[in-house]
Amino acid sequence: MSKFSRTVREAVKFFLRNGYTSREELERWQGIIRQAAESETHDDYISRVSDKLRSTYEMQVNRAKALDRHPGLSRFTLNYMEPKLRSELDRRILASADLIKLNRTGAINKTVQRFSGWATSIPVQDYVGGGLSPSSKSGVNYNCDHIQKSALQIDFEARRVMIDQNHKLIANIDNIIAASNNAIAAEWHSHWRQAGYDYREDHKERDKVVYLIRGNWAQKNGYVKVGPSGYLDEITQPGEEVFCRCYVTYLYNLRSIPEHMLTQKGQKFMESMKKAA
Repeated sequence: MSKFSRTVREAVKFFLRNGYTSREELERWQGIIRQAAESETHDDYISRVSDKLRSTYEMQVNRAKALDRHPGLSRFTLNYMEPKLRSELDRRILASADLIKLNRTGAINKTVQRFSGWATSIPVQDYVGGGLSPSSKSGVNYNCDHIQKSALQIDFEARRVMIDQNHKLIANIDNIIAASNNAIAAEWHSHWRQAGYDYREDHKERDKVVYLIRGNWAQKNGYVKVGPSGYLDEITQPGEEVFCRCYVTYLYNLRSIPEHMLTQKGQKFMESMKKAA
């Protein structure tokens, strides 16, 4: 049994034995429980999440895994952009730390609140009726589990933050690369075929759909037009919604653009390129 669980158990036993006798006694136990919860749940969650994000960055940027989603771009381009991409990593680490601290504080406050609500309902022994019945006093395990439930979920919540921020880091790295290299469009990819994946229905419908990037160089030159799917900025982005694992591959040349999104000028340009080849 952890120190935190033992502390909650001692507090529950104390109030079952003595009842709610004074505000001072309650505040004393609140402080003891809060201190135990903070020491128990610290466990360097922020460090673990930061290490995971750095590992992802190493894979996506330093080992150039991100280029799989940016066909046509070179390793040199990625290296040139490294300072800007590094800034995004730092932003994600700070965002993760803030979320974990916020979740941790909320969970501990809820634990203390649950304990206080329960403890103040326990009558003292010399009240009419003689305090709690033997059956109520026997519910130590149930009361402990109920009180400490929120604090024991902190580790789970930290893992959720890590998974979510990891997806957001990859999506934002892609977005920075695409914006800096004048991508024309993006093709959406969903993991809906993966067994057990809890996909969003609208994300499944986007699978393999190409969205135009608004104001790109090819559109400005009259080579492409927006298709029936619309612009990329009109939909939620990959990784934007919680636990979204979708991604897009970016299209940088006219050869990759679906024919129905080419204007007459664009089609003529492509025909002239074929003849020249």
